[in-house]
Amino acid sequence: MTANSRGSTDNFELQDTHHGLDRPDNASANRLDKTDTPKELNAPSVDELVPADDSAEDTTEYPSASAVALLTIGLCLVSFTTALDNTIISTAIPKITEEFRSPNDVGWYGSAYLLSQTALQPTFGKVYSNFNIKWTYLIALVVFEAASVVCAAAPSSVVLIIGRAIAGIGGAALYSGGLNIIALVTPVSKRPLYYGILTSMFGVASVAGPLMGGAFTDRLSWRWCFWINLPVGGVAFAVVLFVLRVSPRSSGSGSGAPLTVMQKLGRLDLPGAALFIPAVVCLLLALSWGGISYPWSDGRVWGTLLCFAVMILLFCGWQVWKGDEATIPPRVITQKTVLASALVISLLPLGLYVHFYYLAFYFQVVQGVNAINSGLRTIPYLVSLTTLSVICGATMNMVGYYTPFAWVGTAIFTAGAGTIATLRVGSPSREWIGYQVLAGSGAGIALQVPFVAVQCVLASQDIPTGNGIIGFFNSLGPSIGISIGQNLYITSLRDHLTNIAGLDAETLIHSGATLTRDLTPPELLPQVLQAFNQAVRSTSFLAIASGAASFFASLLLEWKSVKGAAPVAHGLG
Repeated sequence: MTANSRGSTDNFELQDTHHGLDRPDNASANRLDKTDTPKELNAPSVDELVPADDSAEDTTEYPSASAVALLTIGLCLVSFTTALDNTIISTAIPKITEEFRSPNDVGWYGSAYLLSQTALQPTFGKVYSNFNIKWTYLIALVVFEAASVVCAAAPSSVVLIIGRAIAGIGGAALYSGGLNIIALVTPVSKRPLYYGILTSMFGVASVAGPLMGGAFTDRLSWRWCFWINLPVGGVAFAVVLFVLRVSPRSSGSGSGAPLTVMQKLGRLDLPGAALFIPAVVCLLLALSWGGISYPWSDGRVWGTLLCFAVMILLFCGWQVWKGDEATIPPRVITQKTVLASALVISLLPLGLYVHFYYLAFYFQVVQGVNAINSGLRTIPYLVSLTTLSVICGATMNMVGYYTPFAWVGTAIFTAGAGTIATLRVGSPSREWIGYQVLAGSGAGIALQVPFVAVQCVLASQDIPTGNGIIGFFNSLGPSIGISIGQNLYITSLRDHLTNIAGLDAETLIHSGATLTRDLTPPELLPQVLQAFNQAVRSTSFLAIASGAASFFASLLLEWKSVKGAAPVAHGLG
């Protein structure tokens, strides 16, 4: 099927009508002659971006390179700020608790954002399937920015937590929205490069967040951790508003009749969301509480796990009953490549965030540097991850096949995680630099593959749902990894410290890692540092396991190419 562009200028317009289209199957399309092609056919839609097979030719005219470049900059700014909100607050929390006198709320400053962002990913995948992509994205950006104002101006701890939760809602919509906009404005063969650029922002934010948070807190105020979102978000809003122009969606029935707002809302599977969102919240709460805030035997921990189990079973049953109208349609999540992609994008970032989080303990406690220098020492990880992500995205465009990148990247990451586990108290810089480069390179090679893979195997109307699924698992993996890592870290640290005679282990554990050297008698310091080093190593084994699991999951990816992709209406890979 041929689509005629309305223009490929910097200010372009795309037809966003991938629901309710009555299009012929491939065989019928091939029988159409040019005289049968409607002259009124609109500009490219997000439905028209999925390949039928590698030999098909995509005749869709896409926006100009300058327009796509501008949009990519805008989307990267948004991705950076939403990812930054996950990490920038970590170094600001001591000042926040001091101002609000709220030590018991520390966990909620981070988890309120993470819970809402993770739990709502699949729901927003469904929203983008039924509503105008541009305006949904812009509304989400306004919500995120408004929540940032609430956080920045918060007069109390409770208001700050509420603002963080609302920001997470906006962040969830912006995450999958960025993926959908890239899918709308670029052919499948070019998406690896743009996804590589977009995903690299999360690595940049992971390293830059604590540095920026510390700088703002020390030199201005912790509130600037949130005020900074406003100018960045304003620029991104203007770019998307004026550069991307999407015609109104005409989603509807098979006859192409437009749906009313109420009909669209009915297609969002709100009962499914009502089961899924609290189920995910219960899971993440249980993982964050168990073994840290409360014993695993505590009723609050096993009670939330029981609630998770019951609600997720009800959700799965509801999804099977709803079929294609479900939040996560069974035929989508059970597609081989989608399932493999979900596993890879969950397991690989799990190990990645374990490194980001616990290498800071290695540098600050074991090697005795301050927070800023600790952040600077993780730059090798950041540079290798972002550089390889962009380079491999461009290479994938040329090679076409994405599967080898997943195999090689996950294998290299696992090897890098293994070397990081060998770091010692006195490891020289060449070791911790080289090991980070190895792990970061592996992650950079493989990280964008799941985002690309779902584009090649899903029917176009399923792409927003697929992006929502991938976004959810990408957020879930780090959430689980940090919680499990914390349990491993505390358990190992307690075991090793209690074996040191003459040391008050519990006081040292609860006093904060940065005070370790000040509170430890000089004669016991070598043993204490060794205990902290062993605790960090215990988390590294989790990264090794997740890396190895992601490698085996990548073997399930189907062998498909992003080159020669052509639009189709149906047919899962």
